[in-house]
Amino acid sequence: MRSASKLSAVLSTTAVTALLAALALPGNALALELSNSSPSFGDKVPVIHRDYDKDVVVRSEISIDELKKMRDTISEQSRQIEELKRSSGSNSNSSARETDELKSKVKEQDRQLDTLGRQVEDLKRNNGSSSSASSSEIASLKQKISDQDRAMDQLKRTVEELSRKVK
Repeated sequence: MRSASKLSAVLSTTAVTALLAALALPGNALALELSNSSPSFGDKVPVIHRDYDKDVVVRSEISIDELKKMRDTISEQSRQIEELKRSSGSNSNSSARETDELKSKVKEQDRQLDTLGRQVEDLKRNNGSSSSASSSEIASLKQKISDQDRAMDQLKRTVEELSRKVK
């Protein structure tokens, strides 16, 4: 699994790249101001959208809060997996409970990934002919979702295997 800090860095870099790409477009007078302040939880991730032969920066449906929640969920699951690996043979009752909690968290993350995937597809549909920066962001997000799906499948298999060992 990718670490939460890498996810945060990739997302920050992607957002900055998208903004810089929009600013670099010739003939566009954009009213954007870059700031050193931290984003608020309700802020939306900006994307570049093609609107009547102009590239414009618009807010996506993905908020900073959602990205942070996903990062926190992944960090917590990684911690729990490591803890489960360390204590897998020591106590079958606690292992069974941890396994059930982990399964529950896996299902929740699966739902979050599905929601994110739908949002990416909606953005792609709504933005039609997006700029190459936006298209590469969407492709990158799709790849991340695919990677996470594979990791989740592996995690599910591991949880099922541990569950069988506990029984």
